[in-house]
Amino acid sequence: MLDSPGIVAVFVAGVLTALTPCCLPMLPPLLAGSVGHRLRPIAIVSGSITSFTALGVATALVGSVTPDTFRLPFVAMIIAFGAVMADDDLHAAYTTRASQITGPATRFTTSVEDTHHPLVGGFVLGTFLGVIWLPCVGPVLGSVLAFVGTSGNTTQSAALLFTYGVGFSIPLLIVAYGGKRASGWLTRRVRSLNRPSLVRRLSGYALVVTGIGLLFELDKAVLAALV
Repeated sequence: MLDSPGIVAVFVAGVLTALTPCCLPMLPPLLAGSVGHRLRPIAIVSGSITSFTALGVATALVGSVTPDTFRLPFVAMIIAFGAVMADDDLHAAYTTRASQITGPATRFTTSVEDTHHPLVGGFVLGTFLGVIWLPCVGPVLGSVLAFVGTSGNTTQSAALLFTYGVGFSIPLLIVAYGGKRASGWLTRRVRSLNRPSLVRRLSGYALVVTGIGLLFELDKAVLAALV
C-alpha cells in the first residue's frame, strides 16, 4: 500500500531534481522552439516517465527475488549517495566521473533526432535523459531507486518512480510551453535561493540518516506498530 507522505516526497524530489542549478540551465536549449514539432516536449517527458517507471519495476524485481539478500546493498547505496551529496569533494569527484559516462548516450540520442521524426527523437531523448544528466540527477534518482529496491514491491516501485517522473517533467513543460517570461521567472527564482550547495548537503545528510534507519530496520518497526 502506498503512503501519501512517500508519494509526496518522491514527487517533490522529482521537481527539485529538474530545478537544481545543474539541470535548470540546460532546459531552454533542450526544449527551444519545440525543435520541429510543438508536441516534442510532451514526447520528451513521456520518454522520461517511461524510463523512470521501468527502472523502478526492474529495481523492485531484483529486490523481490531475495529481499533479505539485496536489502543491505540497496541501503548501502542510499547511504553512499547521501554521502556524495553531503560532501563537496565526493560530489565533485562523482560529477567528474559521471560526466564521462554521458558522452555515448548524448551521441546516440543526437543521431536518432537527426534521422527520425521529431516526436520519435524526443521520446528517445527523454528515455535517455536520466543517463545524459547523470551528473545532476544521479544521487537523487539513485537514492529513490535504492529505496524502492528495499521493498521488493513492483507495483509500489512503479507508482513511486512514475510519480518521480511526473514531478521531474513539470518544470520541463513549464519551460517548454510557458514562454520566455515563465522560463525566466523560474530561472530567477532558483538562482535567488541562497547557497544551493547547503540545500544539497542537507539533503545528503537526510539520506544518510534514512539509510541508517533502514539499516537497523526502523521502517519495519514503524510499519509493525501501525498495522
